[in-house]
Amino acid sequence: MTGGRVSSAAITIPARAGLVWSVLTDLDSYAAWNPYIRKAEGRLREGARWRLERTLNGRAYRARQVTVTCWEPGRRLTWRGGVPVPPLLTGDHDVRITETADGVRLVQSETVAGLLAPGLFPWLRLRLEARFTAMNEALRDEVARRMAESV
Repeated sequence: MTGGRVSSAAITIPARAGLVWSVLTDLDSYAAWNPYIRKAEGRLREGARWRLERTLNGRAYRARQVTVTCWEPGRRLTWRGGVPVPPLLTGDHDVRITETADGVRLVQSETVAGLLAPGLFPWLRLRLEARFTAMNEALRDEVARRMAESV
């Protein structure tokens, strides 16, 4: 497989890792707050197959099957999708949550690899970063909303 290219976006969320994780993994609520992944379905565990309906400019874009490759509650969630055979284009999505003095730092990234990656990555990189930034900000806002509700 051709070497991977990485696109990412980070945000600080003033909350505990457990709350951020609970919002991130509340797949049923994605339609209410997530501007990038409008719908997500699947079991909450490593090895699960998820169906993700991603959006483009607020409209339905494409439903994809992905496989959860890492499930570390409160710390890390990864999945892989794409067209692996032949290795045309694959994406390894990684969400990391790290406790900080200000709450948590959340980094969302995608490593794109495969035969089509060199030609498509310059076009994909900016779009992925914009979508990750929008999702990170919406996640931060949803965490804040849930914290306010619990007071």
